[in-house]
Amino acid sequence: MFEISRTVISMSTAGVLVIAAGIVARRHDLKGASLPDRAIGLGRIFVAASLATFGALHMSAARGLMTMVPKYMPLPLFWVYLVGFALIATALSLIFDRFVRWSGLLCGCMFLMFVAMMDLPAIATMFHDRFGAALFVREISFGCGLIALGVSMGAPTRGKSRAVDICRIVFALVAVFYGVETVLHPEYLPGVPLEKVTPAWEPAVRLWGYAIGAFLLVCGVLLLINGWAKKAGAWLGIAIAIAVIVVYLPMLGPAHGTDQVVEAIDYIFDTLLFAGTALILAEAIGRVQPE
Repeated sequence: MFEISRTVISMSTAGVLVIAAGIVARRHDLKGASLPDRAIGLGRIFVAASLATFGALHMSAARGLMTMVPKYMPLPLFWVYLVGFALIATALSLIFDRFVRWSGLLCGCMFLMFVAMMDLPAIATMFHDRFGAALFVREISFGCGLIALGVSMGAPTRGKSRAVDICRIVFALVAVFYGVETVLHPEYLPGVPLEKVTPAWEPAVRLWGYAIGAFLLVCGVLLLINGWAKKAGAWLGIAIAIAVIVVYLPMLGPAHGTDQVVEAIDYIFDTLLFAGTALILAEAIGRVQPE
């Protein structure tokens, strides 16, 4: 019981502390002229808080996560701790604006390696399950957002613009896919299609599904065709973040027992990470594309 309680405390504390530190450290980025510009300033904070939360999970429940390490890799406990350290280091890099080029590129590539090493081997059976497909492309979208941010740092060049464009297109396709899934199944939690029905006590369950699904579709299409791409990424991040506050956060209230609390925290920060990814992609687009 102590071990499990420590995991809950570690995850929640890491997330809250990084959000607070991020707001203080990046307060100047939150003073944009418009709501989308101010929201883009929150992107790194959302991503950092989520990465720190999952990093704390790796550190506090390492032995339970060892089963996720591929069997052919030696020293599974070492890899769990290394990934946890990498997630926390990236979180600190993002909020304190240090070595963002390298942290974005390396952490983004790490997410893509997760796809190659853990998801691709099961791809034959994964796409018979819509939730498996959603999880597969989720990791890709996280990786592309971080890579886009890392690539965009420094003076803009044609090569950087092309790399960000590739990441933009990949993320846009994921957003459109998620939009279709959310509109077709509005009774499930909105945003990232996850295998959990929205609790019946939540207000306007299906309305939230349709609304977030519409945002995913419209903003995904705009990102895909590169029409108002920066604003589309920003508004998508805003919509998903609002869903986290209104739909996901209240799930902590009725959660009983460590397993339910950890699940609720996981859903909250996983979806917040998707919102933050849309926002850091918007930041990257703004760096390489003239207004």
